[in-house]
Amino acid sequence: MFIIGHQRERERLAFISKKETMSQSYLFFGPQSVGKSLCALEFASLLVSEPDFEPSEEKPYPFDVTILRPEEETKRGVTKQKSIGVEEIREALSFLSHFPTKGRFRVLIIEDAHKLSLSAQNVLLKTLEEPNPSSVIILVTHEVGSIISTILSRVERVRFRYVDAEEIASRSAVFFSHNNHDQKIAPFFFSLGRPGMIKEISSNPQKFALKQEKLSRLFRLSSLSISERLTLAEELSKNVPEMIRLFEWWLPGLHKQATEGRSFSQTKQFFRLLEDTEHTLFLLKTTQSNARLLAEKLFLSL
Repeated sequence: MFIIGHQRERERLAFISKKETMSQSYLFFGPQSVGKSLCALEFASLLVSEPDFEPSEEKPYPFDVTILRPEEETKRGVTKQKSIGVEEIREALSFLSHFPTKGRFRVLIIEDAHKLSLSAQNVLLKTLEEPNPSSVIILVTHEVGSIISTILSRVERVRFRYVDAEEIASRSAVFFSHNNHDQKIAPFFFSLGRPGMIKEISSNPQKFALKQEKLSRLFRLSSLSISERLTLAEELSKNVPEMIRLFEWWLPGLHKQATEGRSFSQTKQFFRLLEDTEHTLFLLKTTQSNARLLAEKLFLSL
């Protein structure tokens, strides 16, 4: 399985998979698009005795592994992630009740575990308190604060960090060779430390070009007219998950702009925008606030 970075964490997980006794619940946490989900799948493959497993469209995970992730829904032209409810988690946990077909375990991977509703988390908690001896649960999230403390106290944590830019740049050529694309990536995107983002660029360059154009307008926000800012806010708010991702890409660039040695007033202005953007991002992730109004307020504050 081709994974960029996280060698220490992967070696630790490989060691754990060989132990006679081990934790049956894990929390993989860290920034988005750094490779947490791939590492979870690699770990799960070891646990179900398929160490050479390679995911494909026809077979995305081994037979004794299942993946639960939040669905997206579009209402009135706005796309949002749905919460993972009680029925979804119960169905996934039912998968774990069956005996493994090959190895010692069956594994449930819950991606974006912070989208579990409170009721679903309480259902999951009961299983974590009295786990099936042949089951392992892996929670994957970039928002640990959204998971209840009683679950956090019962999982073994594995932290994933940003990947070194040079490592991403040197190893990501395989993405483009597999997809027959000869595309040059600006060094800025490598510096974000997110190999998953580079993979996304290679798999759908046309779609990424649209995101890059919106990101370019974010970086030029101060030079946009009021009507252009409002138009950008409207466009971004139509797809909230994408809006969140673009803001997360924008933040490192804002921080760099804020520290480039401008005048005191300009530096102060950039840091204010940086703080306001982080607050807006927090509201987008944790509340049902109107995304368009949040973006308009942010963009007009500059």
